[in-house]
Amino acid sequence: MGYYPLHFLVSTLGAPMFIATDRLMNNSWRTTGMHAFLNYSLLQAWFPSEAEIWNPPTWFLSALSFANITLPSILPQVAKLSKDGLQKLLVALSAVSLLQKLSYSQAWKFYCCGGFAEKTAHPYLWNVTRFHPFGALVEIVIGVAAARCVMLDDESQKPSMNPLWLFLASYASLGLRLTTLNLNDAMIRTLLFMPLYTKFLVEMHRDCLTENPHRITRFFGSKSMTWLGSLAFPMFILHGPLGQIFYKKKIAEKLWGGILPKRFFPLYLLLVMVAGHFTNEYFVKSKRVQQFSTSLARKLADSTKGMLSDSVPLKRKPSSELLAGA
Repeated sequence: MGYYPLHFLVSTLGAPMFIATDRLMNNSWRTTGMHAFLNYSLLQAWFPSEAEIWNPPTWFLSALSFANITLPSILPQVAKLSKDGLQKLLVALSAVSLLQKLSYSQAWKFYCCGGFAEKTAHPYLWNVTRFHPFGALVEIVIGVAAARCVMLDDESQKPSMNPLWLFLASYASLGLRLTTLNLNDAMIRTLLFMPLYTKFLVEMHRDCLTENPHRITRFFGSKSMTWLGSLAFPMFILHGPLGQIFYKKKIAEKLWGGILPKRFFPLYLLLVMVAGHFTNEYFVKSKRVQQFSTSLARKLADSTKGMLSDSVPLKRKPSSELLAGA
């Protein structure tokens, strides 16, 4: 729950650069003020045309804020489903996710490239189809439904296969984007990567409960991977502003005379990792931030208490049946 304090810190430290970028792009001060408001209030992804303002990666946090508001009304319904019902829900949500991403990609193509739709396509069509909070909500519910399937296992169920193969297959599917095959990115993500990676997480969770987990499960549970995983979120927030310094055309031209070459990327990645480590150790893990995060998490937990409980209330038999049994 410490996503927001770090977002506020990075946005404040990067504000001069973000404002300078708006000046280079000849945006009005009114537009700059609106960008600042949407960024700090985590509403940028709610307005698709503004989704990637200031620190672009934080649109994901904005999408999560939408999910946090809507989930309390969805989770109780998910918790009531049987395992068969959850499987059907997963299929339905995957179909919805595919339709949303296909409509986004097609609207983007028509909106940006023209063609026969140049005279009829409206910018609002493109904006509505790329409503990120809805896509994030669907994928979060897919994850919740998958986790619920594991919770409803009758006993310690062994994984159907080595999670390693599912892990490799999921990321190999993303590699299809680098080939000459003309495959739609939305189809690759929705039809291949998401189902494979969700299955990988489910099988690895089941593998954790066995007496002798596979090597990949032990590897991801190691101290080194735990440390690296703790850097993921700070790196995610920081790579946006740091990347703009070196790779955003207007800023890089002012500072370095142009966008830095590809050979600089390893140094940039190391810089992001070091910055993420210090941010994680001295800010995210600080007592004040943790106290704030804990209090916020408790409030959210109270509003969703019991929504994913495994306990099923026992139905009391009518008194006539009890007397008959006696």
